[in-house]
Amino acid sequence: MIEEHREVQEILPENETESMILSLISQEPVHVDEIGRESGLPIAQVTSTLALMELKGLVRQVGGMNYVLAREAKVRYLVD
Repeated sequence: MIEEHREVQEILPENETESMILSLISQEPVHVDEIGRESGLPIAQVTSTLALMELKGLVRQVGGMNYVLAREAKVRYLVD
């Protein structure tokens, strides 16, 4: 695949909620309840946002409602 196509295909957070949740997730599994506590967001908003982010390929659920980043750590996510 040509490098320019890879850059075009990168998916960035669409809003501040996604950015906040991404900042709380790493390569180590984090439980959805912990993400909710740390973000201060209602758990329904956290779970629905995580589901969308999983479909976009930003995060992965690794079982037991634990999530990890699906992208390499070197990729920076910014929302203007």
